[in-house]
Amino acid sequence: MKDKDSVQPIQGQTEWSQNGRYTGDTELDLTAEGREQVLASAQVVVGPGNLIDRNKLAGVFVSPRQRAQQTFHLLFGDKFQVTTTSELAEWDYGAYEGLTTQEIHALRREHGLDLGKQWNIWEDGCEDGE
Repeated sequence: MKDKDSVQPIQGQTEWSQNGRYTGDTELDLTAEGREQVLASAQVVVGPGNLIDRNKLAGVFVSPRQRAQQTFHLLFGDKFQVTTTSELAEWDYGAYEGLTTQEIHALRREHGLDLGKQWNIWEDGCEDGE
């Protein structure tokens, strides 16, 4: 059996990503700049001989988040049957949803966390989240 490749395009900019805010399950649309980013990358990434050849796609799975859905439709239009799955949904940032890293550090200090060390999302996780 031939190996299958998996490609996960990154979505375009939202207001929160532009401002450095952690975005998990909050529904945000792409900004005008985000839509331009996706369209510009589509010209380079999508098409015959590029990273994503539409004619070679065996299946398409997309996060249920608006920004992911918008990114997909800007890249590919409505030509594919898409499986929307929460398995691809963004991380649950819990109490840190919508905060910047600096705000998270301050909140964690207020809660008596990370005294003597800096927060690491991969080691420390998120309060009330993953």
